[in-house]
Amino acid sequence: MKTRQIIIDNETLDIAPSAVLLTIGAVAVEIENGKATPLARWYRRLQWDTGHRQPGRTVSQSTVDWWLEQSDEAFSEAFEDDGQRLPIWLAMHSLQTWLQLNPYPIWGNGSDFDNAQLQHAFTQHGLRWPFWRNRCLRSQRGLVLDLYPETKLPEFPADKIKHHALHDAEHETDVLAALLRTLTLSSIACITLDIPGQQLSETGMQALIESLRHVKTTTEGVLA
Repeated sequence: MKTRQIIIDNETLDIAPSAVLLTIGAVAVEIENGKATPLARWYRRLQWDTGHRQPGRTVSQSTVDWWLEQSDEAFSEAFEDDGQRLPIWLAMHSLQTWLQLNPYPIWGNGSDFDNAQLQHAFTQHGLRWPFWRNRCLRSQRGLVLDLYPETKLPEFPADKIKHHALHDAEHETDVLAALLRTLTLSSIACITLDIPGQQLSETGMQALIESLRHVKTTTEGVLA
């Protein structure tokens, strides 16, 4: 099985769709046999002053308090201004172009978080978010772990920074690859054939082909 997907991750000052966006990371990958191979990356740090640079977007005290508990590296990447941060309107237009160049399903980590926030920001700036490409990694992970609790997911790499938007997105592509591999292998394992004497007759061969076609169709339906 080979498929192309996008993982996107936001670092924000709220959990609502209207949250102030600090940084955004996106990775397009090709997934095959449980391995994610990066095809393209997109990462931007945004101007975030709520009074002048992201009007109409929100900050929550609980999220500010949460940031104060994170690592110095994550805090610095999210907040420090090196003069290279983009205004939100420019970042959204840049992201729209990148998504057009990489026309794959877009996975956020929560149906009401990353994609919902970007859709809100797109709408604010007169852009159309490709909602038909929305996928939820949290839902996929929950489903797979409910069905196959022995599934092993990759650990966050020691050389990466948690809550760095691009690093999180890169890690989540590996998680998605592991989840899709579990679904694929489990589907194949469900194929059973009654082959008398362990001989594969012409009828048995046809049944095997039809079973494999069914697995392929089912798997593609999950990914589409």
